[in-house]
Amino acid sequence: MTELFAWSWCWPNRDIVLRVPAEVVSIWRRHRQAIWQRERGGQLFAEAAASGDLVLVSATPPHPSDRSSWGWLELDATRCQAEVRAANEVGHRLVGTWHTHPQRVPELSPTDRKTLTASACINEGVLPASLAVIVGYGTGEESIRAWRVDANSVEEGLVCSLRK
Repeated sequence: MTELFAWSWCWPNRDIVLRVPAEVVSIWRRHRQAIWQRERGGQLFAEAAASGDLVLVSATPPHPSDRSSWGWLELDATRCQAEVRAANEVGHRLVGTWHTHPQRVPELSPTDRKTLTASACINEGVLPASLAVIVGYGTGEESIRAWRVDANSVEEGLVCSLRK
């Protein structure tokens, strides 16, 4: 695990801190969606740090078998299952997904909210809450945003520090 973090997101009401390594941010930035391109995305895997914080250890890149258009994305289920198995073998756990939006500063769409909440309801016994990261086409840290999603709520994470 790296010691360089681009930033951390926090959910103060829940005492959750998620550290974001520079190499994960690099994957998101490499795959930004230009206004005329299709959405793309992948899965997010984490592990617990000694401090008790969560650390994103990987964001899987887009895959050619994913289906998408300008305004929607469907990750290939077979590739997702293979990524989960490989991550679990090294002690990493699936914590959510990331995808792009054709916005400079991305917002959760009504479709995102509906899909993420429905998924949280289905997977509540396995993953009580998940992370959704949306990457916009802007270049600043405000163009990458995170939400914590459970069966009853969707809460945006706050950039709480630049840690190294």
